[in-house]
Amino acid sequence: MSFEPHIPEWGLDDFKKHKDKLIEYHKWLKETAIKTGLISIKTDQFIWDEFIIHSLYFAKLIKKFKNLKECEIIDLGTGGGIPGIPISIVNKTNVSLVDNKQKRIFELERLVKILSLKNAKPTKKDAKIVLKEAKNSIIVMRCYVSTSNILKSLEKKQLKENNLKIFVSSNSKSSDILNDMFHVKQEKFLINKNNFRYIDVITDM
Repeated sequence: MSFEPHIPEWGLDDFKKHKDKLIEYHKWLKETAIKTGLISIKTDQFIWDEFIIHSLYFAKLIKKFKNLKECEIIDLGTGGGIPGIPISIVNKTNVSLVDNKQKRIFELERLVKILSLKNAKPTKKDAKIVLKEAKNSIIVMRCYVSTSNILKSLEKKQLKENNLKIFVSSNSKSSDILNDMFHVKQEKFLINKNNFRYIDVITDM
């Protein structure tokens, strides 16, 4: 299958402004990230759609929230920098790329230098500890854990008292959740010409 870097209409502005770095990151993923085992072997098109475009929608959601200058973005279980690297490319807010494997952190540190990203900070730490200690943050997760498992691990007043928003990749079977502790709203978006993907936005009541 030939590679077609299609951009959904919702992502055109960010792509036009940051095209070179996004394409350079795509090249790094298909070469270095696969070679070093940060991601498994994927087609060029899959890498573009699932890793670049999907990540850009996380960035689009983040921009909906005000006071980002006072907020940190935390990518838990970042692996090859997904979604944290595309977020840091199109957003000036600091992004912590959290992973518990030192090998991945070393590769991400090299990548950050290649892309000249001053706001991306690879960090070796246990994601569970970060989730518990985070304050004034937007936490993003593409494949680290499911929405249901995140909700089970959160304490009752954690989101409100620590001023947290959590964005988690999900699937079409996930539905909006409303209870006495959390509100989960599912965002549906085009990832290419024909396919949709989903992100759950978890906030306090």
